[in-house]
Amino acid sequence: MDLSQAEEYFQKYYDELMRQAINARAHLKLWERLEKYRSSYLKELNQAPHFFTFTMRAHLDDALMTSSRIMRKQKGALTIWKFLNFAEKNSEIFSDEAFSQRMKQKPDYDEDWGKSHTPITRKEIEEDKQKLSNLEHTINNLITWRDKVIAHIDRKFLVTGKIISKEYPLERQQLQEVIDTIVEILNRYSYAFNSSTFLEKIPGEDDVQYVMDFIRSHIQERKKQIEELKRQAREKG
Repeated sequence: MDLSQAEEYFQKYYDELMRQAINARAHLKLWERLEKYRSSYLKELNQAPHFFTFTMRAHLDDALMTSSRIMRKQKGALTIWKFLNFAEKNSEIFSDEAFSQRMKQKPDYDEDWGKSHTPITRKEIEEDKQKLSNLEHTINNLITWRDKVIAHIDRKFLVTGKIISKEYPLERQQLQEVIDTIVEILNRYSYAFNSSTFLEKIPGEDDVQYVMDFIRSHIQERKKQIEELKRQAREKG
């Protein structure tokens, strides 16, 4: 594979994996926030209990499914492992010379960019693979959740009467660590490639707060209207 083709593949791999990772993070954050609203906005959530229950479940399932898809070692699939193997085989795209040539094509090129460039070495790639291996227990549990209860119902697991959360515990912090590790790795390689990184927080992530506040305001306004109607009824009586 020549250098230009390797650069093209890298950008496509990075863009797709980062898109998935950021979406997984957003879904996890939304699920976490809605779960916390059970104590601070319970009355608001109960205005549409089924809707919010299914919404919370959908956000969590998506975070689990997407993280599992990125982390799974699967032949032929684009995963974080495939990304690192590709980087190892084409490490020349992160060299000072390759970086400088790419950046010179930018209209706002600044020669100081090259002075601060740090290439990705094979040693660093191995260290990143080790980071992922250190998460093996969490990743295995994550994949088991995906295979046995989310993507489809495993018949053999179902008839045992086992509870997935007890047999294969998975804490929110563990899932967050997996997503953070993916984003950190991808952004570091992108920075070495063309000095760019992706913001973890997506626009509109906080909109759910406005929704809760609007529902609360609506409840309060409706309560005032009811009280006013009661007052008018008393005066007529």
